[in-house]
Amino acid sequence: MRILLAVIAGAFCSLGIVGPSSGLSLQAPARETPARETPAPPLTAYSALPTISLVRLSDDGTVLASLRQTDDQAEVLIQAVDGQLITRVDVSDRKVTGVSWLSPDHVGIHSSVYEGGLTIGATELPQLDIVNVRTRGVARALRTADRAVINAVYGHARRVYRGRPALYVEAITNQDNAYTLDVYRVDMDSGRGVRVAEGNRDTTGYLLGQDGEPAVRIALATDSGRLRLSVPDGLGWKQIFERTELIDTPNVWGFGPEGDSVLVGVTENGRDVMLELALADGARRERLELPGAPNHSLYDRQGRLLALGVGGDEVAWIYFEPKVEAAAAIMQQGLRGRRVSLVSLGESYDQIIAYSVGVETIGDSGTYYLYDAVARRVSVVGRAYPAVPNDQVGPVRRIRYVASDGLEIPGYLTVPSGLPVRALPLVVLPHGGPQSRDYSDFDWLAQALASRGYAVLQPNFRGSSGLGEAHLQAGYGEWGRKMQTDLSDGVQYLAGEGLIDPDRVCIMGASYGGYAALAGVTLENGVYRCAVAVAAVTDLTSFLEGQVRQQGSGAESRNPVVRYWNRFMGGAGSGDRRLDERSPARRAADVTAPILLIHGRQDTVVPFSQSTTMERALEMAGKPVELIALENEDHNLSRAATRRQMLEATVAFLERHNPPDTP
Repeated sequence: MRILLAVIAGAFCSLGIVGPSSGLSLQAPARETPARETPAPPLTAYSALPTISLVRLSDDGTVLASLRQTDDQAEVLIQAVDGQLITRVDVSDRKVTGVSWLSPDHVGIHSSVYEGGLTIGATELPQLDIVNVRTRGVARALRTADRAVINAVYGHARRVYRGRPALYVEAITNQDNAYTLDVYRVDMDSGRGVRVAEGNRDTTGYLLGQDGEPAVRIALATDSGRLRLSVPDGLGWKQIFERTELIDTPNVWGFGPEGDSVLVGVTENGRDVMLELALADGARRERLELPGAPNHSLYDRQGRLLALGVGGDEVAWIYFEPKVEAAAAIMQQGLRGRRVSLVSLGESYDQIIAYSVGVETIGDSGTYYLYDAVARRVSVVGRAYPAVPNDQVGPVRRIRYVASDGLEIPGYLTVPSGLPVRALPLVVLPHGGPQSRDYSDFDWLAQALASRGYAVLQPNFRGSSGLGEAHLQAGYGEWGRKMQTDLSDGVQYLAGEGLIDPDRVCIMGASYGGYAALAGVTLENGVYRCAVAVAAVTDLTSFLEGQVRQQGSGAESRNPVVRYWNRFMGGAGSGDRRLDERSPARRAADVTAPILLIHGRQDTVVPFSQSTTMERALEMAGKPVELIALENEDHNLSRAATRRQMLEATVAFLERHNPPDTP
């Protein structure tokens, strides 16, 4: 069960009413630069969770379901597209991760629940509540079932059973001390589940046919990295695909355009590739080379992949449905200068929800639009951060600089709105992951710091994803090494351009970025005046030991999570004492700058103990440190109150140790 839960839950931690018609012309005016003395929005404008998110369209395109959040209140709002309220559900007591239409009359509210008492240790369990739009009733999926099932939904699919809409979910059954990922059919009004398909111990997922029966079974042997796809053949299961990858496991994206094939993403010869395999026998129908790693996807209600987004700032969309491609072209043309993503579709594709953001030239912090192809109308659904006026959004510049070994590093520089960009104080803000990346989107933390007078550098250092295999692989083994100097090389570049003051630089980050912040003041003395580390890894060997315990017994060499971390850390597991020299907690005596540690007590990715270990080491070394514990908070700062606490403490710390210019 330990391995199964970890794989399914993603143990690889690499973080208004519809307005009037605005017509089809959505050209935005050029950004107007405000006077320098224009007051910045309060910090709460940035720390607040998005006012509107997770907007989803009903089958017929006439009803919207969305998550609305103000202060510490949250609700899922279900309303007609003309603004008429149908019902609302208070979700202030949970962490909502998704909203979906499960049938023409049922809306699913997906949430993540912290569980600290399981035998596998603390974890987040995904749960699903079902709202009947007609009766206003709410049921918890799998509250009861015909088997001993863990009340957690790891996947769901809309299908038909006896001529009626039906919901099928993936959940873990505990039977005779054996744990398997099985398929349950769930009554959408009572939440009761009935098991309809049983998996094996290595089953990690399914693709379900239109009758609700498994059409593809996905199995992964985590110790060997062997992935297998099997289909029913009348007598049992027939294997149609197999690939062994110790770390880079292929992605199963869904059914192909006609529903009789499966799409699998793999890496071949250093290139990202999409394979289309026939369900009947696994025959390869097509091999499509992708211009980068996929990071966006859009599906229809039968699980067919409609569109795949690849790349970074200019996302290259690959469309499998011409009607969706045509609608996307219209939206992109009307919203020039912004990144546009399609997020939800009506069943006929005539109504589409799109999300746009444009912080480089327009100052749009994020807006949802409803496009109606029949009425030829575009309506504004709502803005994600309405308390941040467009003219107060800090401009974002794309930059590129050359690291000390010649590798080109792309990144972003967010600058204060209305201030001259010269000799500014700087905050370096490396992303987490580290196999992740930053975008030129509205980043609430970078924008908050820029609003206080700081330039903010977000480098996509080596090891970042979405920039090609060569850039990713250049980070292997470079924790605390070249991944770290990529950051200080960026400081040197900005100083050389006259944009920042090299004597006024601090560093801040979360997760891996938190490690980088601490490494910046232990391994690279003299670059940074202070450091803020949120949910940081501070002791590499003890972190790896915790990963081994969480994943269960067995040799570390067969542990997929440890394999992943060994790749980036350049070590040989938790017993490799060479990692100590790159562990900030082991280098506390080298610190010459004040440090602020911030960590959520319910963090299931990086244990809270990583921050207390760093705090003790600094105190024993007589170094300045402060630790702020965020109560009831997770790894991703999911709650508005604790986000506000973190941001206010961070800004106060930065202003004390690296004060910005005053108007």
